[in-house]
Amino acid sequence: MTTDYYRGLSQSGFTLFELMIAIAVIAILTAIGVPTYQGYVQKAAMTDMLQTMAPYKTAIEICSLEQGDLQNCNSGQSGIPTTKTTHYVASITVVAGIITLVGQSALSGLTTTLTPTINSTHGQLDWSKKCVTTPVNNNINDACNDVFRF
Repeated sequence: MTTDYYRGLSQSGFTLFELMIAIAVIAILTAIGVPTYQGYVQKAAMTDMLQTMAPYKTAIEICSLEQGDLQNCNSGQSGIPTTKTTHYVASITVVAGIITLVGQSALSGLTTTLTPTINSTHGQLDWSKKCVTTPVNNNINDACNDVFRF
C-alpha cells in the first residue's frame, strides 16, 4: 500500500540551475542598487553638512558687517559659534571668515572650504567653495558641488 501511495505523488521543487539563475539575478540587482543607495546616503550627508554650516555662514556675514572686514571673524569670537560635530561632520573651524568643514562617516575624507570675499560694490559677501576628498572620490566631490551652491 505504501508503494502505491508514493507512485501517485510527483516531486516538486527547484533544480540547481534554477537556483543559480535566481542568485545571479539577485547579484545583478544588488550590484546596481548598492552604489545608487550610497549616492543617496552621501547626498543626505551633504545636506546635514549644509545645515550644520548655515549658522556659521550667517554669523560671518553679520561679523563682516559689524567689523568692516573678516580678520576678526573666527570661531568663538564676534558671535561665531565654536566647532560643532554631527554624525557626518567631524569639525567646523572658522579663521578670518573662512569656514572649513571636515566630513566623517559617509563623508570620510571630505574637506569643504567656504571662502567669503567682501563685495564692496553690492555690500555683501560673495562665497566660493572648494570640495576636496582624500583619496579622490568623484561621487562625493560631485555631491558636494551640487549641494553647496552659492
